Amino acid sequence: MGMTYWLNVRDGDMIESEENDLSATCKLTDALDKMCLEIGLLAVSEFVDSTEMSMEYDDEFDLPDDEDEFYDEGKRPYPLDEMRWCEANSGLDTFQALQARLSNAPDSFELEPDEIDMLAAELDEIIELLQAAAGQGHTFHLELLG
Repeated sequence: MGMTYWLNVRDGDMIESEENDLSATCKLTDALDKMCLEIGLLAVSEFVDSTEMSMEYDDEFDLPDDEDEFYDEGKRPYPLDEMRWCEANSGLDTFQALQARLSNAPDSFELEPDEIDMLAAELDEIIELLQAAAGQGHTFHLELLG
């Protein structure tokens, strides 16, 4: 499996993780970022948190043997404040604009039809989650996983 994102919403000291792979969004981040710059919105990469990835490749972190217990309770073996958290509303602005561009001008994405379908489905999912998060005043990020 290549790299992917999971969308995590933060509610106080808990993380609600949608463990659905957003691999098309991940794979196409550079192209999406370029489009965000053209539209004048925050880039997709601005919402990405790679704490988990850095931990996997960094021996300084002393992980407990049973790290599953953290995931079960929505907790992580490191402080949540060390992660990058973004306003759900700014994410909504970016992803809704990308969704509109994708449905109005799919050719501008220079993607294969199946990539467009996957991206469209992922954008729908991201927007739905962000609308809920924004309504509750929660923050979010796209967690980079590999």
